[in-house]
Amino acid sequence: MKLNELLLKAKELIAAGKFNDADGILEPLKSEYPLSPDVARLWCSLAMRTGRTADVPAYAAKIYAHEQGDFHKAHWAHVLGTANFILLDLSTAHAHFTYALNHLMVLAKSGKIPPHKEHAKLDEADTNVFASGEAEKLLWTTCAELAKLDIPAFPFAGTLLGLVRNGCLLDFDKDLDIAVQMEFWDACCATLEQAGWVRAPMRIEYANYRDYIHPELGITLDVCGLQARGKQIVGGFALPGYPDEYQRVSVFPKFDLTQRSTDYGEVWFPRQPERILTAFYGDWRTPNPHWDTVISACNLENFTQLVRCYAYHRLIQRWLLGDLAKAWCYAHQIVLKDPDDVLALRSRQWMERAMARLNREIPVWPKNQRQKRVYTRMVADLFHEGHINFLRAARALGTHLTVCVVSDERVVENKGKLPVMKQAERAAVVSACKYVDAVMTETPASVTPEFMQRHGFDIYTFACASEQERQDKYRLCESLPPEMIQELTYTSGISTSELVARIRDGAGSKEAETKRE
Repeated sequence: MKLNELLLKAKELIAAGKFNDADGILEPLKSEYPLSPDVARLWCSLAMRTGRTADVPAYAAKIYAHEQGDFHKAHWAHVLGTANFILLDLSTAHAHFTYALNHLMVLAKSGKIPPHKEHAKLDEADTNVFASGEAEKLLWTTCAELAKLDIPAFPFAGTLLGLVRNGCLLDFDKDLDIAVQMEFWDACCATLEQAGWVRAPMRIEYANYRDYIHPELGITLDVCGLQARGKQIVGGFALPGYPDEYQRVSVFPKFDLTQRSTDYGEVWFPRQPERILTAFYGDWRTPNPHWDTVISACNLENFTQLVRCYAYHRLIQRWLLGDLAKAWCYAHQIVLKDPDDVLALRSRQWMERAMARLNREIPVWPKNQRQKRVYTRMVADLFHEGHINFLRAARALGTHLTVCVVSDERVVENKGKLPVMKQAERAAVVSACKYVDAVMTETPASVTPEFMQRHGFDIYTFACASEQERQDKYRLCESLPPEMIQELTYTSGISTSELVARIRDGAGSKEAETKRE
Protein backbone atom coordinates (compact mmCIF):
# COMPACT_ATOMS: atom_id res chain seq x y z
CA MET A 1 0.00 0.00 0.00
CA LYS A 2 1.10 3.59 -0.62
CA LEU A 3 2.01 5.87 2.27
CA ASN A 4 -1.21 7.92 2.03
CA GLU A 5 -3.34 4.78 2.03
CA LEU A 6 -1.53 3.40 5.08
CA LEU A 7 -1.97 6.69 6.94
CA LEU A 8 -5.68 6.79 6.10
CA LYS A 9 -6.06 3.22 7.37
CA ALA A 10 -4.22 4.07 10.59
CA LYS A 11 -6.41 7.16 11.07
CA GLU A 12 -9.57 5.07 10.67
CA LEU A 13 -8.27 2.51 13.19
CA ILE A 14 -7.51 5.25 15.74
CA ALA A 15 -11.01 6.69 15.28
CA ALA A 16 -12.45 3.21 15.86
CA GLY A 17 -10.40 2.77 19.04
CA LYS A 18 -8.26 -0.02 17.57
CA PHE A 19 -5.03 1.40 18.87
CA ASN A 20 -2.91 -1.76 18.65
CA ASP A 21 -3.77 -2.23 14.99
CA ALA A 22 -3.00 1.42 14.27
CA ASP A 23 0.31 1.11 16.08
CA GLY A 24 1.16 -1.89 13.93
CA ILE A 25 0.97 0.39 10.87
CA LEU A 26 2.54 3.54 12.30
CA GLU A 27 5.55 2.08 14.11
CA PRO A 28 7.19 0.73 10.91
CA LEU A 29 6.32 3.95 9.06
CA LYS A 30 8.03 5.96 11.80
CA SER A 31 11.25 4.06 11.12
CA GLU A 32 10.91 4.20 7.34
CA TYR A 33 9.94 7.91 7.17
CA PRO A 34 11.58 9.44 10.28
CA LEU A 35 10.98 13.06 9.21
CA SER A 36 7.53 12.70 7.66
CA PRO A 37 5.25 15.22 9.42
CA ASP A 38 2.17 13.21 8.39
CA VAL A 39 3.50 10.03 9.99
CA ALA A 40 4.69 11.95 13.04
CA ARG A 41 1.33 13.69 13.49
CA LEU A 42 -0.61 10.41 13.70
CA TRP A 43 2.05 8.61 15.72
CA CYS A 44 2.22 11.39 18.34
CA SER A 45 -1.57 11.53 18.56
CA LEU A 46 -1.69 7.78 19.16
CA ALA A 47 1.16 7.86 21.67
CA MET A 48 -0.58 10.51 23.79
CA ARG A 49 -3.71 8.35 23.86
CA THR A 50 -1.93 5.14 24.85
CA GLY A 51 0.27 6.15 27.75
CA ARG A 52 3.45 6.79 25.75
CA THR A 53 3.46 10.57 26.00
CA ALA A 54 7.04 10.50 27.35
CA ASP A 55 8.23 9.34 23.90
CA VAL A 56 6.61 12.29 22.10
CA PRO A 57 8.84 15.31 22.93
CA ALA A 58 12.07 13.97 21.41
CA TYR A 59 10.32 12.89 18.20
CA ALA A 60 8.24 16.08 17.91
CA ALA A 61 11.33 18.24 18.49
CA LYS A 62 13.02 16.68 15.44
CA ILE A 63 10.00 17.42 13.27
CA TYR A 64 9.79 20.98 14.65
CA ALA A 65 13.45 21.60 13.75
CA HIS A 66 12.96 20.11 10.25
CA GLU A 67 9.69 21.89 9.37
CA GLN A 68 9.64 25.22 7.53
CA GLY A 69 7.02 27.96 7.78
CA ASP A 70 5.36 29.50 10.82
CA PHE A 71 2.13 27.51 10.54
CA HIS A 72 3.92 24.15 10.68
CA LYS A 73 6.30 25.42 13.36
CA ALA A 74 3.30 26.54 15.41
CA HIS A 75 1.67 23.13 15.06
CA TRP A 76 4.71 21.23 16.31
CA ALA A 77 5.40 23.71 19.10
CA HIS A 78 1.79 23.05 20.16
CA VAL A 79 2.40 19.28 20.08
CA LEU A 80 5.50 19.75 22.24
CA GLY A 81 3.60 21.99 24.65
CA THR A 82 0.73 19.50 24.91
CA ALA A 83 3.03 16.53 25.54
CA ASN A 84 4.92 18.33 28.29
CA PHE A 85 1.61 19.54 29.75
CA ILE A 86 0.39 15.94 30.01
CA LEU A 87 3.73 14.98 31.57
CA LEU A 88 3.17 17.81 34.09
CA ASP A 89 6.31 19.67 33.10
CA LEU A 90 4.40 22.94 33.11
CA SER A 91 7.34 25.32 32.69
CA THR A 92 8.49 23.50 29.54
CA ALA A 93 4.90 23.29 28.28
CA HIS A 94 4.50 27.04 28.80
CA ALA A 95 7.71 27.72 26.85
CA HIS A 96 6.54 25.65 23.85
CA PHE A 97 3.06 27.22 23.90
CA THR A 98 4.82 30.61 23.83
CA TYR A 99 6.79 29.54 20.71
CA ALA A 100 3.54 28.43 19.05
CA LEU A 101 1.80 31.74 19.73
CA ASN A 102 4.80 33.71 18.47
CA HIS A 103 4.77 31.72 15.21
CA LEU A 104 1.03 32.36 14.81
CA MET A 105 1.51 36.08 15.41
CA VAL A 106 4.27 36.21 12.77
CA LEU A 107 1.82 34.52 10.42
CA ALA A 108 -0.87 37.09 11.29
CA LYS A 109 1.55 39.98 10.72
CA SER A 110 2.13 38.70 7.20
CA GLY A 111 -1.62 38.79 6.59
CA LYS A 112 -2.12 35.03 6.76
CA ILE A 113 -4.33 32.87 8.93
CA PRO A 114 -4.86 29.09 8.94
CA PRO A 115 -7.82 27.91 6.85
CA HIS A 116 -10.99 27.55 8.90
CA LYS A 117 -11.80 23.87 9.44
CA GLU A 118 -15.42 23.22 10.36
CA HIS A 119 -16.23 20.66 13.01
CA ALA A 120 -18.07 17.58 11.81
CA LYS A 121 -21.83 18.06 12.21
CA LEU A 122 -24.31 15.48 13.37
CA ASP A 123 -26.34 13.77 10.68
CA GLU A 124 -29.97 14.79 10.63
CA ALA A 125 -30.90 11.27 11.64
CA ASP A 126 -28.78 11.54 14.81
CA THR A 127 -30.65 12.46 17.95
CA ASN A 128 -29.40 15.07 20.38
CA VAL A 129 -29.79 13.15 23.64
CA PHE A 130 -29.64 16.38 25.64
CA ALA A 131 -32.50 17.97 23.69
CA SER A 132 -34.52 14.74 23.59
CA GLY A 133 -34.55 14.24 27.36
CA GLU A 134 -32.54 11.00 27.32
CA ALA A 135 -29.60 12.64 29.05
CA GLU A 136 -31.80 14.12 31.77
CA LYS A 137 -33.44 10.75 32.36
CA LEU A 138 -29.97 9.20 32.74
CA LEU A 139 -28.94 11.97 35.13
CA TRP A 140 -31.88 11.46 37.48
CA THR A 141 -31.66 7.66 37.28
CA THR A 142 -27.97 7.83 38.23
CA CYS A 143 -28.51 10.35 41.06
CA ALA A 144 -31.42 8.29 42.41
CA GLU A 145 -29.29 5.11 42.48
CA LEU A 146 -26.59 6.97 44.40
CA ALA A 147 -29.14 8.48 46.80
CA LYS A 148 -30.52 5.01 47.62
CA LEU A 149 -27.05 4.15 48.95
CA ASP A 150 -26.90 7.38 50.99
CA ILE A 151 -24.39 8.94 48.60
CA PRO A 152 -25.41 12.63 48.24
CA ALA A 153 -24.32 13.25 44.65
CA PHE A 154 -26.09 16.18 42.97
CA PRO A 155 -26.23 18.10 39.64
CA PHE A 156 -23.33 20.51 39.27
CA ALA A 157 -21.72 23.05 36.92
CA GLY A 158 -23.35 23.23 33.46
CA THR A 159 -25.91 20.57 34.35
CA LEU A 160 -27.10 22.59 37.34
CA LEU A 161 -27.07 25.76 35.22
CA GLY A 162 -29.44 24.26 32.65
CA LEU A 163 -31.81 22.82 35.25
CA VAL A 164 -32.11 26.11 37.17
CA ARG A 165 -31.97 28.64 34.33
CA ASN A 166 -33.86 26.72 31.62
CA GLY A 167 -35.75 24.09 33.59
CA CYS A 168 -33.97 21.36 31.60
CA LEU A 169 -30.47 20.40 30.48
CA LEU A 170 -28.71 22.71 28.05
CA ASP A 171 -29.38 21.21 24.62
CA PHE A 172 -25.88 22.13 23.41
CA ASP A 173 -24.15 20.52 26.39
CA LYS A 174 -21.62 17.75 25.88
CA ASP A 175 -21.64 15.98 29.24
CA LEU A 176 -23.39 15.55 32.55
CA ASP A 177 -21.84 17.07 35.68
CA ILE A 178 -22.38 15.85 39.23
CA ALA A 179 -20.56 16.62 42.46
CA VAL A 180 -20.11 14.76 45.71
CA GLN A 181 -18.28 15.40 48.96
CA MET A 182 -14.83 13.80 49.04
CA GLU A 183 -15.80 11.62 52.00
CA PHE A 184 -18.20 9.82 49.61
CA TRP A 185 -15.80 9.89 46.63
CA ASP A 186 -14.70 6.24 46.63
CA ALA A 187 -18.22 4.94 47.27
CA CYS A 188 -19.63 7.16 44.52
CA CYS A 189 -17.09 6.03 41.91
CA ALA A 190 -17.48 2.37 42.86
CA THR A 191 -21.29 2.62 42.58
CA LEU A 192 -21.07 4.26 39.15
CA GLU A 193 -18.85 1.46 37.88
CA GLN A 194 -21.15 -1.19 39.31
CA ALA A 195 -24.05 0.55 37.54
CA GLY A 196 -22.30 0.15 34.19
CA TRP A 197 -20.53 3.48 33.79
CA VAL A 198 -17.10 2.97 32.23
CA ARG A 199 -14.20 5.02 33.53
CA ALA A 200 -12.69 7.10 30.73
CA PRO A 201 -8.91 7.52 30.63
CA MET A 202 -7.78 11.06 31.43
CA ARG A 203 -4.50 12.49 30.20
CA ILE A 204 -3.94 13.98 33.66
CA GLU A 205 -5.29 11.98 36.59
CA TYR A 206 -6.65 14.27 39.28
CA ALA A 207 -7.51 13.19 42.81
CA ASN A 208 -10.93 14.86 42.83
CA TYR A 209 -12.11 14.73 39.22
CA ARG A 210 -13.06 11.77 37.08
CA ASP A 211 -14.74 11.08 33.72
CA TYR A 212 -17.12 8.21 32.96
CA ILE A 213 -18.81 7.16 29.72
CA HIS A 214 -22.19 5.48 29.41
CA PRO A 215 -21.61 2.48 27.12
CA GLU A 216 -25.04 2.59 25.47
CA LEU A 217 -25.73 6.31 25.06
CA GLY A 218 -22.12 7.48 24.78
CA ILE A 219 -22.79 10.28 27.28
CA THR A 220 -19.87 11.49 29.38
CA LEU A 221 -20.35 11.99 33.10
CA ASP A 222 -17.94 14.33 34.92
CA VAL A 223 -17.68 13.72 38.65
CA CYS A 224 -16.24 16.48 40.83
CA GLY A 225 -15.19 15.99 44.45
CA LEU A 226 -15.83 18.82 46.91
CA GLN A 227 -14.66 19.37 50.45
CA ALA A 228 -15.25 21.88 53.22
CA ARG A 229 -12.56 24.45 54.03
CA GLY A 230 -13.60 26.65 56.92
CA LYS A 231 -16.69 28.58 55.81
CA GLN A 232 -16.09 27.65 52.18
CA ILE A 233 -16.38 24.63 49.92
CA VAL A 234 -13.59 23.95 47.43
CA GLY A 235 -13.35 21.85 44.27
CA GLY A 236 -11.40 21.97 41.02
CA PHE A 237 -8.43 19.82 39.99
CA ALA A 238 -6.19 18.51 42.77
CA LEU A 239 -2.71 17.07 42.25
CA PRO A 240 -1.51 15.99 45.72
CA GLY A 241 2.23 16.34 46.19
CA TYR A 242 2.57 19.10 43.61
CA PRO A 243 3.04 22.84 44.37
CA ASP A 244 0.27 25.42 44.31
CA GLU A 245 0.90 26.37 40.64
CA TYR A 246 -0.13 22.80 39.72
CA GLN A 247 -3.58 23.07 41.34
CA ARG A 248 -6.86 24.47 40.07
CA VAL A 249 -8.90 25.48 43.12
CA SER A 250 -12.48 26.71 42.74
CA VAL A 251 -14.16 28.24 45.79
CA PHE A 252 -17.86 28.21 46.72
CA PRO A 253 -19.79 29.63 49.67
CA LYS A 254 -21.30 27.03 51.97
CA PHE A 255 -24.54 25.53 50.66
CA ASP A 256 -26.95 22.81 51.81
CA LEU A 257 -28.53 19.87 50.00
CA THR A 258 -32.15 18.85 50.07
CA GLN A 259 -34.00 15.86 48.67
CA ARG A 260 -36.17 16.26 45.59
CA SER A 261 -38.67 13.84 44.08
CA THR A 262 -38.27 12.82 40.44
CA ASP A 263 -39.97 10.24 38.24
CA TYR A 264 -36.97 7.99 38.93
CA GLY A 265 -36.80 8.35 42.70
CA GLU A 266 -35.55 10.72 45.36
CA VAL A 267 -32.39 12.66 44.48
CA TRP A 268 -30.21 15.23 46.18
CA PHE A 269 -30.25 18.82 44.95
CA PRO A 270 -28.70 22.09 46.24
CA ARG A 271 -31.08 24.00 48.47
CA GLN A 272 -29.45 27.25 47.29
CA PRO A 273 -28.39 26.51 43.68
CA GLU A 274 -28.00 30.23 43.00
CA ARG A 275 -25.03 30.35 45.39
CA ILE A 276 -23.18 27.74 43.34
CA LEU A 277 -24.09 29.28 39.99
CA THR A 278 -23.19 32.82 41.03
CA ALA A 279 -19.80 31.62 42.30
CA PHE A 280 -19.17 29.76 39.03
CA TYR A 281 -20.59 32.11 36.43
CA GLY A 282 -21.19 35.50 38.02
CA ASP A 283 -24.18 36.63 35.97
CA TRP A 284 -25.38 33.10 35.27
CA ARG A 285 -28.69 34.27 33.82
CA THR A 286 -26.97 35.72 30.72
CA PRO A 287 -26.01 32.87 28.33
CA ASN A 288 -22.40 32.84 27.14
CA PRO A 289 -21.80 30.34 24.30
CA HIS A 290 -18.04 30.82 24.57
CA TRP A 291 -17.82 29.85 28.25
CA ASP A 292 -15.10 27.35 29.23
CA THR A 293 -15.57 26.20 32.81
CA VAL A 294 -11.90 25.25 33.35
CA ILE A 295 -10.69 28.73 32.38
CA SER A 296 -13.65 31.10 32.63
CA ALA A 297 -14.91 30.18 36.13
CA CYS A 298 -15.29 33.31 38.26
CA ASN A 299 -14.45 31.41 41.46
CA LEU A 300 -10.88 30.36 40.64
CA GLU A 301 -8.78 31.01 43.72
CA ASN A 302 -5.74 31.74 41.54
CA PHE A 303 -4.96 31.78 37.81
CA THR A 304 -2.23 29.18 38.25
CA GLN A 305 0.28 27.80 35.77
CA LEU A 306 -1.93 24.75 35.33
CA VAL A 307 -4.95 26.86 34.30
CA ARG A 308 -2.80 29.06 32.07
CA CYS A 309 -1.51 25.98 30.23
CA TYR A 310 -5.08 24.80 29.65
CA ALA A 311 -5.94 28.23 28.26
CA TYR A 312 -2.87 28.45 26.00
CA HIS A 313 -3.42 24.91 24.73
CA ARG A 314 -7.03 25.65 23.71
CA LEU A 315 -6.22 29.11 22.33
CA ILE A 316 -3.53 27.71 20.01
CA GLN A 317 -5.66 24.71 19.04
CA ARG A 318 -8.47 27.01 17.85
CA TRP A 319 -6.09 29.38 16.09
CA LEU A 320 -4.48 26.50 14.18
CA LEU A 321 -7.98 25.46 13.05
CA GLY A 322 -8.62 28.97 11.76
CA ASP A 323 -11.42 29.49 14.31
CA LEU A 324 -10.39 33.06 15.12
CA ALA A 325 -13.58 33.87 17.06
CA LYS A 326 -13.08 31.01 19.51
CA ALA A 327 -9.33 31.63 19.72
CA TRP A 328 -10.00 35.31 20.44
CA CYS A 329 -12.33 34.29 23.28
CA TYR A 330 -9.59 32.23 24.92
CA ALA A 331 -7.09 35.09 24.60
CA HIS A 332 -9.71 37.43 26.06
CA GLN A 333 -10.38 35.12 29.00
CA ILE A 334 -6.67 34.93 29.82
CA VAL A 335 -6.47 38.72 29.83
CA LEU A 336 -9.53 38.94 32.09
CA LYS A 337 -7.75 36.67 34.57
CA ASP A 338 -4.31 38.22 34.13
CA PRO A 339 -4.23 41.70 32.55
CA ASP A 340 -0.41 41.57 32.60
CA ASP A 341 -0.22 38.58 30.24
CA VAL A 342 1.47 40.38 27.32
CA LEU A 343 1.45 37.26 25.13
CA ALA A 344 -2.33 36.91 25.37
CA LEU A 345 -2.81 40.65 24.85
CA ARG A 346 -0.68 40.65 21.70
CA SER A 347 -2.39 37.49 20.40
CA ARG A 348 -5.81 39.04 20.89
CA GLN A 349 -4.67 42.21 19.13
CA TRP A 350 -3.37 40.38 16.05
CA MET A 351 -6.51 38.27 15.83
CA GLU A 352 -8.65 41.41 15.98
CA ARG A 353 -6.70 42.86 13.05
CA ALA A 354 -7.15 39.64 11.09
CA MET A 355 -10.90 39.51 11.81
CA ALA A 356 -11.30 43.16 10.81
CA ARG A 357 -9.47 42.48 7.55
CA LEU A 358 -11.70 39.48 6.85
CA ASN A 359 -14.91 41.33 7.86
CA ARG A 360 -15.55 38.85 10.67
CA GLU A 361 -17.31 39.96 13.82
CA ILE A 362 -15.33 40.09 17.03
CA PRO A 363 -17.31 38.09 19.62
CA VAL A 364 -19.16 39.88 22.39
CA TRP A 365 -18.07 38.57 25.77
CA PRO A 366 -20.85 39.13 28.35
CA LYS A 367 -19.81 40.82 31.57
CA ASN A 368 -19.67 38.18 34.27
CA GLN A 369 -19.95 40.51 37.25
CA ARG A 370 -22.70 39.52 39.61
CA GLN A 371 -25.89 41.41 38.89
CA LYS A 372 -27.79 43.22 41.59
CA ARG A 373 -31.37 42.51 40.60
CA VAL A 374 -34.18 44.81 41.74
CA TYR A 375 -37.86 43.85 41.88
CA THR A 376 -40.92 46.08 42.20
CA ARG A 377 -44.69 45.99 41.67
CA MET A 378 -46.79 48.77 40.23
CA VAL A 379 -50.10 49.54 38.54
CA ALA A 380 -48.62 52.06 36.07
CA ASP A 381 -52.02 53.29 34.93
CA LEU A 382 -51.91 56.33 32.62
CA PHE A 383 -48.11 56.17 32.66
CA HIS A 384 -46.73 59.55 33.76
CA GLU A 385 -43.70 61.46 35.03
CA GLY A 386 -44.01 60.07 38.55
CA HIS A 387 -43.78 56.52 37.22
CA ILE A 388 -40.66 57.44 35.25
CA ASN A 389 -39.02 59.03 38.30
CA PHE A 390 -39.75 55.93 40.35
CA LEU A 391 -38.43 53.48 37.72
CA ARG A 392 -35.30 55.56 37.21
CA ALA A 393 -34.59 55.49 40.94
CA ALA A 394 -35.42 51.78 41.20
CA ARG A 395 -33.03 50.88 38.36
CA ALA A 396 -30.30 52.93 40.02
CA LEU A 397 -30.44 50.58 43.04
CA GLY A 398 -28.87 47.76 41.02
CA THR A 399 -27.96 46.45 37.58
CA HIS A 400 -31.29 44.89 36.53
CA LEU A 401 -34.90 45.93 37.15
CA THR A 402 -37.91 43.61 36.95
CA VAL A 403 -41.38 45.15 37.23
CA CYS A 404 -44.55 43.23 38.00
CA VAL A 405 -47.48 45.09 36.41
CA VAL A 406 -50.32 43.97 38.65
CA SER A 407 -53.54 42.51 37.25
CA ASP A 408 -56.80 44.40 36.81
CA GLU A 409 -58.37 42.16 39.46
CA ARG A 410 -55.65 43.00 41.99
CA VAL A 411 -56.17 46.73 41.36
CA VAL A 412 -59.89 46.33 42.08
CA GLU A 413 -59.09 44.48 45.33
CA ASN A 414 -56.70 47.20 46.46
CA LYS A 415 -58.38 50.36 45.15
CA GLY A 416 -62.00 49.32 44.66
CA LYS A 417 -62.05 50.28 40.98
CA LEU A 418 -60.69 49.15 37.64
CA PRO A 419 -57.69 50.93 36.14
CA VAL A 420 -58.27 53.03 33.02
CA MET A 421 -55.82 50.88 31.02
CA LYS A 422 -55.98 47.09 30.82
CA GLN A 423 -53.10 45.06 32.24
CA ALA A 424 -51.73 44.21 28.77
CA GLU A 425 -51.73 47.89 27.82
CA ARG A 426 -49.99 48.92 31.05
CA ALA A 427 -47.39 46.12 30.68
CA ALA A 428 -46.63 47.23 27.12
CA VAL A 429 -45.96 50.80 28.23
CA VAL A 430 -43.77 49.76 31.18
CA SER A 431 -41.72 47.33 29.08
CA ALA A 432 -40.98 50.21 26.66
CA CYS A 433 -39.37 52.25 29.45
CA LYS A 434 -35.59 52.29 29.12
CA TYR A 435 -35.08 51.75 32.85
CA VAL A 436 -36.95 48.41 32.82
CA ASP A 437 -35.19 45.15 31.93
CA ALA A 438 -38.07 42.70 32.37
CA VAL A 439 -41.83 42.75 33.03
CA MET A 440 -43.87 40.14 34.88
CA THR A 441 -47.67 39.92 35.08
CA GLU A 442 -48.23 36.98 37.44
CA THR A 443 -46.63 37.13 40.91
CA PRO A 444 -47.92 36.46 44.45
CA ALA A 445 -49.25 39.39 46.45
CA SER A 446 -46.79 38.79 49.29
CA VAL A 447 -43.08 39.14 48.58
CA THR A 448 -41.28 36.35 50.42
CA PRO A 449 -37.60 35.36 50.68
CA GLU A 450 -38.43 32.19 48.73
CA PHE A 451 -39.89 34.24 45.87
CA MET A 452 -36.89 36.59 45.83
CA GLN A 453 -34.42 33.71 45.87
CA ARG A 454 -36.27 31.77 43.18
CA HIS A 455 -36.02 34.70 40.78
CA GLY A 456 -32.60 35.90 41.89
CA PHE A 457 -33.86 39.25 43.19
CA ASP A 458 -31.69 41.13 45.69
CA ILE A 459 -33.86 44.17 46.46
CA TYR A 460 -37.60 44.80 46.69
CA THR A 461 -38.50 48.45 46.27
CA PHE A 462 -41.63 50.63 46.31
CA ALA A 463 -42.80 54.19 46.92
CA CYS A 464 -45.71 55.25 49.14
CA ALA A 465 -48.18 58.10 48.66
CA SER A 466 -49.59 57.84 52.21
CA GLU A 467 -48.89 56.36 55.62
CA GLN A 468 -51.64 53.78 55.12
CA GLU A 469 -50.09 52.69 51.81
CA ARG A 470 -46.69 52.42 53.56
CA GLN A 471 -48.12 50.13 56.23
CA ASP A 472 -49.84 47.98 53.61
CA LYS A 473 -46.71 47.59 51.50
CA TYR A 474 -44.45 46.76 54.45
CA ARG A 475 -47.01 44.17 55.59
CA LEU A 476 -46.76 42.40 52.20
CA CYS A 477 -42.99 42.03 52.53
CA GLU A 478 -42.71 41.59 56.29
CA SER A 479 -40.84 38.26 55.96
CA LEU A 480 -37.97 39.86 54.00
CA PRO A 481 -34.81 40.87 55.86
CA PRO A 482 -34.52 44.69 56.17
CA GLU A 483 -31.50 44.85 53.84
CA MET A 484 -33.64 43.53 50.96
CA ILE A 485 -36.26 46.31 51.28
CA GLN A 486 -35.74 49.78 49.85
CA GLU A 487 -38.41 52.50 50.01
CA LEU A 488 -38.08 55.25 47.41
CA THR A 489 -39.38 58.82 47.49
CA TYR A 490 -42.84 59.33 46.05
CA THR A 491 -43.15 62.04 43.38
CA SER A 492 -45.74 64.50 44.64
CA GLY A 493 -47.86 66.72 42.44
CA ILE A 494 -48.63 64.06 39.84
CA SER A 495 -50.73 60.91 40.03
CA THR A 496 -53.07 58.81 37.94
CA SER A 497 -56.00 60.05 40.04
CA GLU A 498 -55.03 63.64 39.26
CA LEU A 499 -54.83 62.86 35.53
CA VAL A 500 -58.27 61.27 35.63
CA ALA A 501 -59.59 64.38 37.40
CA ARG A 502 -58.11 66.59 34.71
CA ILE A 503 -59.79 64.55 32.01
CA ARG A 504 -63.12 64.72 33.81
CA ASP A 505 -62.72 68.47 34.11
CA GLY A 506 -62.31 68.65 30.35
CA ALA A 507 -58.55 68.63 29.88
CA GLY A 508 -57.47 71.02 27.16
CA SER A 509 -60.38 73.45 27.65
CA LYS A 510 -59.87 76.99 28.86
CA GLU A 511 -61.94 76.26 31.96
CA ALA A 512 -59.68 73.35 32.90
CA GLU A 513 -56.58 75.45 32.35
CA THR A 514 -57.97 78.14 34.61
CA LYS A 515 -58.60 75.57 37.37
CA ARG A 516 -55.04 74.26 37.08
CA GLU A 517 -53.66 77.77 37.49
